[in-house]
Amino acid sequence: MKRRRVRGQGAGESMDSLLDTMANVVGILVVLVAVMQLAVGDAVDRIVEEGVRQPASLPEVESAEREREAVAAAIVAARGELEALPPSPVRRGMLLEDVRPLLEKLRALPGSEKNSGQELDALQDEVQRKSESVARLQEEVESQKTELDRLDAQLTNSPPENRPKVARLPDPRPPPRGAEEVVFFCRYGRVTAVDRHAMLTGLHLGVEKALGESRAPVEADGPWLQNFFRKQFIGWENFYWSIRDEGPRVLFADMAWRDVDFGERAVELRVDGSRLEGIMGQHEPGKQYIRFWVWSDSFEVYLEARYLAEAAGFDVAWTVVPVGEEVGSNLLGGSRTRVMID
Repeated sequence: MKRRRVRGQGAGESMDSLLDTMANVVGILVVLVAVMQLAVGDAVDRIVEEGVRQPASLPEVESAEREREAVAAAIVAARGELEALPPSPVRRGMLLEDVRPLLEKLRALPGSEKNSGQELDALQDEVQRKSESVARLQEEVESQKTELDRLDAQLTNSPPENRPKVARLPDPRPPPRGAEEVVFFCRYGRVTAVDRHAMLTGLHLGVEKALGESRAPVEADGPWLQNFFRKQFIGWENFYWSIRDEGPRVLFADMAWRDVDFGERAVELRVDGSRLEGIMGQHEPGKQYIRFWVWSDSFEVYLEARYLAEAAGFDVAWTVVPVGEEVGSNLLGGSRTRVMID
């Protein structure tokens, strides 16, 4: 007798698969609804936080305009008071305590704590810098006045000494053995000291910096070196290096003057206590000797300076420089056409 097939088991399996599929679909829909609700909630929160921007009312606009005008007027008035402040006759320069009340007034204005803090700090720094600059200038003026008073008093009480003017030809003798050379320039009717070592050291360091490496320059480096030394001040006190490129004088470094009025004139050397005497007093005659580089426009001041050097016990040498010529250093080696200082 044949057994009947039971169909209930296959139908149950189909129902289970259908229920699983429906459960998955419902789960996905639930997740989508949750995500949509979260997105809508975030949007609502942003709208609430930002709010609806309403245009400012007329009273608010007028109040803000009045505050702006008050701040602008106060700043103009404060700047006027700053410019009108004179240097104190007792203390040098414009002091910060003199302007601090004005700065406090500016800080008290509407909105200054938000918008003007940096401007006030910058203004205070500017006042500080100007105060220091005024103090330095006043010190220089006082120094010049003291020097003028000294010269006037000495000229009044004791007329300048009529020193003998003895012209000497350049002496071909070698310098004293082991003695160090101290250089003075006599040009533009004035005499001034030159730190030869500082100048030459600055020149060589400047060339190395311009070329970016430690090597001897070549003729092709001329334009680059000229441009570099034109933009950079490389020198000592009143003197700086200027590179020329003129045919056979290519890459010759001139020792140029910043101020042709720098130095002392012959009449100033005839009065005791000159700057030249002070400089010579810093050197020792037994260990150093004086060399003057003399241009034709400054022979008189050279004679006065030489008199002082010999009176102080120094051996003296001098070199004549042709009119319109410069003293310097040839970066490419020796030169027959230019006066060399190295």
